[in-house]
This record gives sequence, structure tokens and C-alpha cells, in this order.
Amino acid sequence: MTNMHKHREGENARAAIYTRISKDLALEGLGVARQLKDCRELVHKLGWQIVAEFEDNDISAAGGKYRPAYERLKALMEAKAVDVVVVYAADRLHRNPRELEDWIDLAARTGINVHSVTSGTIDLSSPDGVTLARVVTAFAAAEVAKNKVRILRKHLELAEAGAWTGRACYGYTAEGKIVEEEAAVIREMAARVLHGEGYNDIARDLTARGIPTARGAKWRAASIQNILKAPRIAGLRVHHGKISAKGQWDAIVSEETSAMLRAKLAPGRFEGKKRGGARKHLLTGLLVCSKCGTGMVKSINGKSKKPSYRCPRNAGAAACGGTTIVAAETEVWLAEAAFQFQDARVVDEEETTGEWLEKIGALDARLEELAGDYGTGVISRNEWLAARAAVERKKAQYSVPNVRPRELTTGAMLKAAWGDMPTSARRAVLDDIFVRVVVTPRRQVTGLKTFDSGRLVPEWRA
Repeated sequence: MTNMHKHREGENARAAIYTRISKDLALEGLGVARQLKDCRELVHKLGWQIVAEFEDNDISAAGGKYRPAYERLKALMEAKAVDVVVVYAADRLHRNPRELEDWIDLAARTGINVHSVTSGTIDLSSPDGVTLARVVTAFAAAEVAKNKVRILRKHLELAEAGAWTGRACYGYTAEGKIVEEEAAVIREMAARVLHGEGYNDIARDLTARGIPTARGAKWRAASIQNILKAPRIAGLRVHHGKISAKGQWDAIVSEETSAMLRAKLAPGRFEGKKRGGARKHLLTGLLVCSKCGTGMVKSINGKSKKPSYRCPRNAGAAACGGTTIVAAETEVWLAEAAFQFQDARVVDEEETTGEWLEKIGALDARLEELAGDYGTGVISRNEWLAARAAVERKKAQYSVPNVRPRELTTGAMLKAAWGDMPTSARRAVLDDIFVRVVVTPRRQVTGLKTFDSGRLVPEWRA
């Protein structure tokens, strides 16, 4: 620790306490009240003065969410109005490697260190301190990723078993028990819709009769549609937009009635059609002509009359108009490629982090072994220093992996939900996977035209 840090953290140092807990991570730490109590005791023990206390409750630090108290703490540090930051444990500040690097830069500018109740001072002015902070944060980030995978698998297991979702909704309690008064209204709405009555007419009638919605608001067409198109009213469990199992709760309407309602409420049917500027064509602009580099557009092929994507032929523009590819098969092929890429990306990110943690853990274990040998006199101080330096150099060769803070959605999950996703949502998935897809000229210039996936040259996102 530098002399400046010793002075700052000496008697009467100004301490800022930061506490945080996230409700979405089970069994991971103490509540903020207990954290605050332990931090105050530590400050009192060290003879410091508390100048500020910051609390972010029910906010995770894993996914880059905005934390108002955390931002105020950083502003206090920038103003040099504090000498040391006190936390219960280091992962209360960061579970995100990228965010940690910003904190390290801030600590370097201000000379302010972090003191943890559980592990003492983390001296970010020294290479060892920075390495320790990175390792702790990387372990925390890896645990978050593992928790996400476990949660996703648990949700899938519950869905396949037909378990209730655990939330109250119109017609059901939070435990999945039928609310008879509301169930009667659902049956009435279903019958009226299937007989062709308009949603707005039904909504006005229910409101006039004083029948409340689940939130006590007035009925609207959208409220009726959302209730009637949900398979749960027929006792069916849905997972990622697909019916996954027969539910473990009683149905309000029959499966046949529910199927007819969903068909009637499907997009483009009756009053369910949405108007506005929604994306119409999946691959417009994502496909690029290899001849001139222009984004391709959806059209009808002049000869085959099949929907196709083509390089536009516009007078005075750079587009050559010389490349065309059939739409349906191209969209299917790119979707399948995206599913496979997403599976590989999830595995790669998990493996990259796991491999890095394994290597760093082995080297840290070696450092502890060397320290033990020196402490018991097996090796001399010079031998210990030389060996420690060699291990630290080795550790420095393994940079912290830059794992994206994305949801660990597998390709199988995307594929299961793809059929029910609107075009704009599908395009968002493709834009996250492809930078662009270059379409090369046809290799078969005579004979029967067939789809050739070899013409598609994707440029993948890293």
C-alpha cells in the first residue's frame, strides 16, 4: 500500500459504506441491514468516520443495471469527499468484469481503496490487488451465469411437468385455484367472442355492469384478448410461447374452446390484426449483393412468381440489380444457422470462463503452497520471492475473458419460440448473430433452379 493510501486510511479517515442485495439471487448473502451493521462495526473498530451510507436494495450488479446509490458513491469519490469505501464483501460492489475495470480506473484517479468486512483491504494501487479484484469479480460473474442456466433449466423442468406459474391472474389465484366469479366472466366472454360479438362491445358491457378487471380498471378490447388467448384457461402450460404440457390445475374452458379462441385471436384475424410500422420482411437489408454491396429487398420474382430477395435496380443508384435469391428457403436456412450459432456461443462463453477460472485457480493454489513452504522454512525468502514472481507472470498471461452479459438463451429455446415471434423480434435475433449475409451469384446458370445455401456467406458477430 502506498504512503498516500496509509495516510488516507489512518485514524479519522472518512469512510463511505455501500450495501447491496438482489432479490433474484437466492441464498447468496445477507440482507442490507446486516451488511450495514457489520460495516459500521468495522469502521468503528478502525477509528474511521462515516461520512455517507449508500444502499441499493433488490438491485443486481450482474447485468449492468443502473444502481442509483452506486452512482452517487462514485460521484463522492470523484469529489475526493471520502478516503475509503467499506463493503461487506467485494462482490457487493461488482459482479461484472467490465464494470470493475471502470472502478479500477476511478480508484487510480482518486487513490481510494475498498475495504471489505470479509477480506480486508483490496489495494487497487498494486498489481496483486487489481488481480485479486478481477478474480473475485470473475468468480462472481461465473456464478451468476451458472445461476441463470440453473434457473432456465428449472423453469423448463416445471413447464414440462405442467406446474402452475406461481402468479395470480384473472380467473386464478397465485396458487392456481379457480376464482369462480372471474371464471364465469371468462366463459361468458369466450361464448360471446365465438358468436362474433366485438371485443369493444363486450368491454363496454362488462364495465357498465360494474364487473372489475383483475386490477379494478375498465375493460378494454386488449384485456379480453389477452385473457382468452392464454392456453392456461384450458389448463395448459406454456413455455417460451409453446404449449409444453397439461397443467396441474383445473381448466375454466375446454381445450377445444381454447383452440378456437386462439385461432380467432391469431394475428391478422378479426380485430387481432395490428397496424402500423411493424417490419414486414425478415431479411431486407441484412442480405447484401456480392456484386455491388447493396442491401437486398423483398420482391416477387418476375419469372417464377416466387417471393424473393433481390438487389434493387434503381435509376441513378449504385445498385446493380443483378442478384436474386428465393425468400422462403433463405429465411429457413438462416434461422437454422442462427439456432446452431447461438448454441455454440452459449457453450463457448461458459467454457471460456470456466477454463480461465480453472487456470487462475490452479496458479492461486500454487501461490498458497509456496507461501506455506516459506512459512515452514522449506524454502528461503529469496526462493519464495522468485517463485512467486514466476507464478504472477504466468497469471498475467491469462487476461480476464470478456463474456457478454447476455441472457443464456439456447438455440433450442429460440427454435421453439420462433414460430410465434413477430417478424421484428426474429430480425432482432438475426441482427444479434449476423453482421450481414452476402449473397453470391448463382453457380448453376442453366436447368432447374434449386435453392443453393452455398450462395449465402454470413459475416458472424463476435
